[in-house]
Amino acid sequence: MYDKTVTVFNKYTDRDDAVHWHPCVLHDVDLIVDKAANVVKTGLDSADTAKLHIRYKLDNGKKMIGERKYLESKEWKAAEDKTNMITFSDGDIFMEGKFPEDVIPDNEYTSRVYKGFYDYLNRTKDNVYLITSVGGPYTLIPHFEIGGK
Repeated sequence: MYDKTVTVFNKYTDRDDAVHWHPCVLHDVDLIVDKAANVVKTGLDSADTAKLHIRYKLDNGKKMIGERKYLESKEWKAAEDKTNMITFSDGDIFMEGKFPEDVIPDNEYTSRVYKGFYDYLNRTKDNVYLITSVGGPYTLIPHFEIGGK
């Protein structure tokens, strides 16, 4: 438990409507994956789900995840410098394992093959999940519970 490494990709749309992904590698998290498939008209469709448990610590009243300061979604999006900050919201992505922590312009992954960075990740990596629910922050045992599909 709390022995996995994941990368969370926070999605940000700038003033010019360009989408950017801000990756954050998190160590010592708990990742529970349920592998499943649904049969649809065109064949098998993934129904994999994941529950990600991320611990935090309080430092002078601020929630810290490792060296990163946790911010609510709107506060994170409004921040000019997103370095060493993290948030969790619907539309963000997480994947098992490490990914380089450089900001990723979505349009660099848009082509006739891929429909953007999320599509690229989903087609080329295992255990990639779109965040569908965010629970927490819980205080009795300080952590967040992130659901993904």
